[in-house]
Amino acid sequence: MKKRKISNVILTILGLILLSVSALYCFKLVYSHYKRDKETEQVIEELFNIDEDVPTPEMVEESSEEKPKENDFVLTDKYLGYIELSNYGIRRLITTGTDKATLDKGLVGILSVSSGIDDEVGNLIIAGHSTYNTFQKLHYMKIGEEIKIVSHQKTYIYKITEKHTIEDTDMSYFNKITNKKILTLITCKNNGKQRLIVVAELRG
Repeated sequence: MKKRKISNVILTILGLILLSVSALYCFKLVYSHYKRDKETEQVIEELFNIDEDVPTPEMVEESSEEKPKENDFVLTDKYLGYIELSNYGIRRLITTGTDKATLDKGLVGILSVSSGIDDEVGNLIIAGHSTYNTFQKLHYMKIGEEIKIVSHQKTYIYKITEKHTIEDTDMSYFNKITNKKILTLITCKNNGKQRLIVVAELRG
């Protein structure tokens, strides 16, 4: 009887320790995302001088006062722009490359086969993790919803026209486009076994 009580006490203590470790891990994870989001917003504000009260047309030429300062050249070179899913409060900085280390930082990356953000025509291809503060909301976005891309030169508004689930070996949506400007977003689906593809065309 005494041994059983001791065993129950030990199990209770172990259970409490496990719960405490789990709680600490969850807190650390949430805080890490919060800190990263704050840092992202700070960089966006510094590099792109956002003014929420000014309406954004399809393409807006930035004024000379809004261009990055010379001492920001390192940041300007690293971050090509940012993407905004306006209806969901998501903003992510855009960089080059889609390796795990880059995407794990909460960034989204342009594929090597992609056109440039400011190219007049082409297929701008951007990939990001399917996490709550990056591209997870793409799963819920609908045809007709808008996506904003802001570069150091212009602001572009794209409207979603297609959504597809593909195998990770399917490259058919990464083709070059020569007659119009489109945006192709990629994120994981079904625990990384498949990919979600969201295609959007430049508005107007």
